[in-house]
Amino acid sequence: MRRIVALVLAVVLTCGGCAALRGSTVGYGDPADFPRDQPVTILLPFTAGGSSDLLVRALAPFLAEELGVEVIVENRVGAGGQVAITQLSIAPADGYTIGLTNLPSTLAYLNPDKVASYDRSSFTPLAGVNRFRGMLTVAGDGGWRTMADLVRSAKERPGELTVGVDGLTGDDHIAALELEHAIGADLKIVPFDSGSEKLIALVGGEVDLSLGTVPTFEAQLSTGELRALAALDDEPIPGYEDVPTAIDAGYDLVWDSYNVLSAPAGLDPVVADRLESAIEAASAAALADPAFVDQMEAGGYVFGFRPADEVAGLWADLEDKWDDLIPLARAQS
Repeated sequence: MRRIVALVLAVVLTCGGCAALRGSTVGYGDPADFPRDQPVTILLPFTAGGSSDLLVRALAPFLAEELGVEVIVENRVGAGGQVAITQLSIAPADGYTIGLTNLPSTLAYLNPDKVASYDRSSFTPLAGVNRFRGMLTVAGDGGWRTMADLVRSAKERPGELTVGVDGLTGDDHIAALELEHAIGADLKIVPFDSGSEKLIALVGGEVDLSLGTVPTFEAQLSTGELRALAALDDEPIPGYEDVPTAIDAGYDLVWDSYNVLSAPAGLDPVVADRLESAIEAASAAALADPAFVDQMEAGGYVFGFRPADEVAGLWADLEDKWDDLIPLARAQS
């Protein structure tokens, strides 16, 4: 598997390098003139129709209005998101190519098995635009009604309760490790190739529990196929006020993820400031649009602008945290 990932990324680097050479012949002239008559492309490491894709596509028209140029959204899927992020890391640092570097999933580069060619220094964070809140869920027809019920079973049957994760050493695997630590009991990690496979397995009773963001489980929660035992946030989640937080249940467990827009490292500060300001203004305009707000509320988003310096600090803090947890996750793989 490691050889396959390395081969895929080698092809990306080769093709991406060619693109970089082509892009470098264009340039962007005086940074104060950015953007001129070139479109801005946003690279997405996710398939079309997913939560992050829908968010960026909804925001893109507002960003285009602020920048005065076309904004193109491109899905570059592969290698667990590394194809798009690798291409972003080697793109010309001219402001015309930016991308989604979600946190904490982008931190997969901390795992040496991922053979990533980039790290935090490869990017210039521009802004955060959204946060997804986490949930702990089980099958709707299962016997667990509360988190206390689940914890009791986990302690009575150490290492037997199964947790579905969409990929080893990924963000929900790390969250599962934090859950083990919080409740003081071992769980059995069961990896799947995708979030959809994980969801099907949870609904079908193939695994006992799973952790993920609200949009991941929302449809099945509404039909009763799944039951939320705990909100993994500091306070109850709107629309799920009857679901207690893990903190209220007595467990120190908070898990969320962030949609972050970044550019390649080396971006001129003037261009970075222009993009950050445009994203801030676009976010404000979007929040003034009732249709956009309805889409965000219905999809379980916590939409809102976060400045570049705040995102950079969040990135560094999460990296420190994952540095400690990745070896533990690798030991379970």
